[in-house]
Amino acid sequence: MEIKKLIFLEDGDGYLKYIIQKTEKGVAIQCGSVILEKGQVLAFKTLDFHEISYLVSGKLKVSIKDGSEKIMNEGDLIYLNREEVRKTETLEDSKILFFLFDATQD
Repeated sequence: MEIKKLIFLEDGDGYLKYIIQKTEKGVAIQCGSVILEKGQVLAFKTLDFHEISYLVSGKLKVSIKDGSEKIMNEGDLIYLNREEVRKTETLEDSKILFFLFDATQD
């Protein structure tokens, strides 16, 4: 068992903070926090992990390369498959708690 505090970085220290990073029995898990400023755009990309993110505060527009878009509001959760090419546009200053996970096949 492990308890960690939810921490967001302060201005000038970057935008992303990893809180937990573990690999156990073939399952890799990462949890962290992100601060994005209004107008900031994270370009189209994929990750090596599946992602679940919780929007603690703010508002985001998440676009998938296939053309679909979703607006996230405070309190929303989103699941993104690692193969989905996604872009994030920050509509309001936002704080995000994210969980990344991957299970390796033996």
